[in-house]
Amino acid sequence: MINTHWRRHPLSGLTLAVILTLLAIQQLAVGGEASGSPGAAAASASNYRFGLRLSSRLGRSQPNVNVAVSPVLVQAALGLLYAGTDPDSAAARELRDVLDLQHAGSPRQALSGLRELLAELKQSSAVGCRLRLLSDFYTLQRFTFNYRDEFQALAAQMGVGSHRLDWETPASAAQVINYDFLSRSNYSVGELVSASQLETISEHDTPFLHVSAVTFRAPWAQSFDPDETQRINFFSEGQRPKLVEAMFGQHRFRYAEVAALDAELIELPFATADLRLLLIFPRRADGLSELEQQLGKYDLQYLRGQMQERKIALTLPKFQVLVHAQLAKVLKESGLTRLFTAEAQLSEVFSSLLASSAPHLGEMAQSTLLELQEEGGSAGDSFSFGDLFRRALPLVINHPFFYAIGNDKTLLLAGHIVDI
Repeated sequence: MINTHWRRHPLSGLTLAVILTLLAIQQLAVGGEASGSPGAAAASASNYRFGLRLSSRLGRSQPNVNVAVSPVLVQAALGLLYAGTDPDSAAARELRDVLDLQHAGSPRQALSGLRELLAELKQSSAVGCRLRLLSDFYTLQRFTFNYRDEFQALAAQMGVGSHRLDWETPASAAQVINYDFLSRSNYSVGELVSASQLETISEHDTPFLHVSAVTFRAPWAQSFDPDETQRINFFSEGQRPKLVEAMFGQHRFRYAEVAALDAELIELPFATADLRLLLIFPRRADGLSELEQQLGKYDLQYLRGQMQERKIALTLPKFQVLVHAQLAKVLKESGLTRLFTAEAQLSEVFSSLLASSAPHLGEMAQSTLLELQEEGGSAGDSFSFGDLFRRALPLVINHPFFYAIGNDKTLLLAGHIVDI
């Protein structure tokens, strides 16, 4: 019956192909499921959910400073520890739940999905994007325990280093760690750990910590004209307005108004790796805290699905921010109560002569250098008949906002900007 129908309508096969192509394009545009294997799609959804919860919680805990965190680096590092715990332990259950890894049949399967996300991100952004992703574990050099060979091999596959330091003093250990990251980041990420911090970690326990850093700068798909850059007032709660340099561009952007968040959403594509900057801009100058309180209940991909192209006259501050984050506290508040205690039971991470000598995680420190500048491509907007009869919607980003940088698969960075 179906074959006869197609024979009576010779153009219908072409029509079906066009329809299917349009549907595929639409799915990519709204950022639905990640392409690739089902495991990769589940890992992608997990990464976005975990990342939004982590970044919004971190933002609420630090309302008066800029916040930046790389969910994919944090989730990958903690995923390694998840694979290194006793699978039947309470610590493993906490890691599975907080990291949103229930979709995976085993810790190794969860790690495989995260490894795929990281590998594709690094490969796709290798050209045209100044992106560095640095991630390492550090612990004390001591004869009573050592990293297991299998753990080090897994970590290496994820691009994560595992080091043992002499740790003669906290100051010397901090110097080694900081210099390692400075040299690998072209001296751009500043001091990640301090002697006093390491002293606190090692005061009662064997020191073990994870340190990571991200540097990101990429050209826009459509550049901002430097001649249009102007100075505007940026209003931060409880502070005097501050004059900042702001870029101006009139293009067709994906945009939405979400009444439930009392916010506007706008998405700016970069010219590389299908990465995009999603801005969630509260209508009220003092609305960021309430926005982040609500965001933890949402899915970023769901919010992106509500966006449609519209001609926008956008004024956006240009900036370079260096943000340092200590994540242990917010991760404990998220539900990882055992990972940072002796109950962690990282039996597959360390081999030890004495059960009491194997360490647990003491801190997760991360630094992020994020730059937004004018440069980008020069391709013009696609034509829309609707634009002939519609004026550009003005949108001036002049007070604190939430942001997320990622593609359809991976949430690279998220946080908020309150000071420029």
